Amino acid sequence: MIKKIQDRIDNFQGTDEKDKIKFEHIIKNMGAISSNHLKNIATLPKQKWEDEKEFTHWDDRIKTYFLCYVDLIGETHFGDIKNVFGTLVKTKSGFSYTKKKTPKVPFHSDCLQIALYSKVLPTHTPFLTYASDSDYTIFTPDNCIELSKENLEHYYDELVLYQKCWETKLELANGDIKTLAKLCKPDFSEIRKNGFWWKGISPDIIKRFKGYYE
Repeated sequence: MIKKIQDRIDNFQGTDEKDKIKFEHIIKNMGAISSNHLKNIATLPKQKWEDEKEFTHWDDRIKTYFLCYVDLIGETHFGDIKNVFGTLVKTKSGFSYTKKKTPKVPFHSDCLQIALYSKVLPTHTPFLTYASDSDYTIFTPDNCIELSKENLEHYYDELVLYQKCWETKLELANGDIKTLAKLCKPDFSEIRKNGFWWKGISPDIIKRFKGYYE
């Protein structure tokens, strides 16, 4: 496993200069980030941990399974690991790296994720560990109302609603990709900025994608 990871690191090819430099900073700081996650986890009750376990959860409202992989599962707790990377800003002399603080509250998408995990591990206590190379925060139901059982139930209902919306879009599109594209609001600003999800995408594909909205 370690050799496989090292091979991926050694063979990484960034989409541009900024991407390569950011990756170099991630590798340089991964020891500090890992150490900060361990500091977070050390605040939890001592227990044996299993990592990256697969679960499925059926919901009658959408008549299908959710598939999930839980980062860490102990005897009493489960949680997810969230890395927070610094940002690169282009200057006259090159790129400047800025350290980043961890969030004051969990990100909304992470709460949706934990809400699903709570369905497959209902007797465990949830947590979210965020760590950068210079900061770390752990959220549990004791210090974060978003992770209370009541709020996780609301987040889970929201996750189901997202799935039902997608189901409706697929039904309306009826197999037509142009119709489906028009039902999914695109963020053209991300295309113009060459954002993360669009890096390395062929210009021909982007042109074809834009054509669905003409």
